Amino acid sequence: MTVPPGVVDAASALAHLDARLVPVETPRFAPRNYREGLHALAPFEDEIDEIVLTGDGWFGPLDSFDAMIERMDGLPGDGWQAAEISGELDASFDDQGHPLLAMPWAWFVARRSLFESADWKRFWEELPKRPREAEHERLIAPVLAGSGHRIEFAFPASSYPTKNAPAHVPDLLIQDGYPFLDRGVFGWYPSYLDRHGIIGSDILDIAEKHGLDRDAALSALARTVQPRTLNANAGLLEILPQQSVVPGTPVKGLRVAAVVYARDLPVFEQLCDQLAHIPAGFDLVVTTTDGRKAARIERFVEARRLGNARLDVRVTPSRKGRDMADFFVGCHDLLLEREYDVLIKVHARKHAKKTLNVVRYFTRYQTENLLASPHYVENVLGMFAAKPHLGVVFPPMMHIGYSIIGTGWGGGRYRLTASRFLRRIGVQVPLEDLSPLAPFGGMWMCRPEALASLAEKRLSYRDYTSSGPIKDFARVQERVVAHVAGDAGFYAQTVLTPEHAAISHTAIDYKVDQLFSTTRGYPVDAIQLIQRAGRMSGSGIFGLSRMYLTLNHPVLAAIASPAYKAAYLAIHVAKLGRRAVRYARRRISNYRGGF
Repeated sequence: MTVPPGVVDAASALAHLDARLVPVETPRFAPRNYREGLHALAPFEDEIDEIVLTGDGWFGPLDSFDAMIERMDGLPGDGWQAAEISGELDASFDDQGHPLLAMPWAWFVARRSLFESADWKRFWEELPKRPREAEHERLIAPVLAGSGHRIEFAFPASSYPTKNAPAHVPDLLIQDGYPFLDRGVFGWYPSYLDRHGIIGSDILDIAEKHGLDRDAALSALARTVQPRTLNANAGLLEILPQQSVVPGTPVKGLRVAAVVYARDLPVFEQLCDQLAHIPAGFDLVVTTTDGRKAARIERFVEARRLGNARLDVRVTPSRKGRDMADFFVGCHDLLLEREYDVLIKVHARKHAKKTLNVVRYFTRYQTENLLASPHYVENVLGMFAAKPHLGVVFPPMMHIGYSIIGTGWGGGRYRLTASRFLRRIGVQVPLEDLSPLAPFGGMWMCRPEALASLAEKRLSYRDYTSSGPIKDFARVQERVVAHVAGDAGFYAQTVLTPEHAAISHTAIDYKVDQLFSTTRGYPVDAIQLIQRAGRMSGSGIFGLSRMYLTLNHPVLAAIASPAYKAAYLAIHVAKLGRRAVRYARRRISNYRGGF
C-alpha cells in the first residue's frame, strides 16, 4: 500500500490488516505510485497469484464484491478490469480551478501470467513517456491487449450509452451490480456536469439504495473538494417546509443554544419573535456592548418568555469584530466544552449603509431561512440529528440587493488572506477561485466540533482590529466557515424556505438569462469565453478594449497593461477630486446658511 506524505498514523490504523506500507513523495495520487508499490512487491512475487491495482478513488463496496469477483474468477485470461473506460479524456478546466486530475484506479487485476510478463514490466517502465496521467487507467487494458494478452471487463463499455460509464452513468452501472461509486465526479467542474446532465444527487440516491453511507461519503468529500463545488454537484440545498415537520425528524434530546449578538436593541426585540420558534428548553446566550443594554435584554427576555431554559448575557468590547469576534472569542467556551449539539448564531444590528428595502430583505432572508417557524426550525435541527457529519447549515449566497455573485472573495483580497490563515491553522480544504460557499451575512447553525479549531487558537479581540495580524479578519473568518468544518470531516448544507426559494430562483433565472443573452452555446462554453477575457476592471471603452486585447491579443494586452493602470488611476483621482470639490462647496454653502 502506497502512502503519501500527508497521511499520518497509517501504520497503526492499518495494523490489523498486516499491510506493507510504501511511502511515496507525491502529495496526491499519481499512477507512478503503483509502479513504486510493484517494486516493493517484486521480492514476493513467487507468493502472489494476483495483483489488484485500486485506491481510495471510490466509495463502496455497494451491496457486495462477491457477485463481480465470482463471475470474473470463472473467466480465463491474464487479467481483468471492473469497468471498461475508453474514448477521449473529459475536458480539463484549469483556468476555473478544476483541472482534470488522475484519480486512484477503481479495480484492475493482473494474474501471474500477466505480471510476470515482459509486456507488464514494459508498460510501467514506459509510464513516464505518457505525460497525461489522467488517461493511464484507460490505457493499461488496451495496451496490454494489443501485446497479445487477454484482458476481460466485468462491465464492458459496449453495454452503456457512454464510453466512460463510471463517471457519466454510474447509476446504470450500480444498478447492474457495479460495487463502486467514483468519488471524482463530485469534484468535477459543476458547469461541465450541467452540460452533460449529470445530476450528483440522483447518483447518491441510487448508491444509497445499494448500501452507500451517504453521510459518511459527504464527510470524506468535504475534506478534499471545494465546498461550493460539493454543494452544487451533490445537490446540498434543502428546501424545507414551514408548516409541517418532515416525517422521522428526530430532534428530541438535542442540546441547543442560540448565540445572539445584540448591538441594536429594537432589532433584537424583533428577532426574539423568531427565537421563540426554537424548541423549548434551549439556552440563550446574548452578547452586547455595555451593562445598560445587558440589563434591558435580561428584563425583556424574562418578560417575553421565549421558551429558553437559561439566559446568559455577556458584555463584550464594542466594535471589535462585531458578531464574529463575539462568537469565536466572547463565546469560545461554547465551541470547546461540547455542552451543546447545535449552536444557532444570529445577530441584531443595524445596516447604516444600505437602503431600507435592502435591509428589510437582508433581515428576512438571513433570519427566516434559519428560524421561519417552529416546524421549520424543527426540520433544520432534524438535519443535524439525522446526519452525524453535517457540520454547518446556512442560507445560500444572497443576490437580491447585493452584488456578491462572482466577487465573494472581494476581488481576490480576502482569498489570499484566507489561504494564509487556513495554512496557519492546518486546514487543507481547497479554496474556490471566485466565491466561497459561505454564510454571507454571518448567520448559521453548526455543530460546535465542526468549528472548534477556530476557537482553539485562542483568538483575542485585538485580532479583529485594524492593528491585528490579519486585515478584515471577521470577513475572512465568515468566508472560511465551510472549509474549517470540512477539514474536520463535516460538510455544509444550504437551506431555504419555499417562499425564499421562489423569490431567489425567479430573480436569478431572469438575471442569468440576461447575462447569457450575448453568448452562444452551453453555459460552460460562455463561461470559459468570458473568463478568458478577464475582469472588466472598469466601465466604458477602457474596460471593453482591455478585455478585447486580453482575449485576442494577449501579448499586446501585457504590453498595454501599464498604460491601462495609469488611465484607471487618473480616472480614479479625477473622481475623487470632483467629490472633494462638491463636498467643499456644500460645506461653504452650509456655513453661509444654505442647504
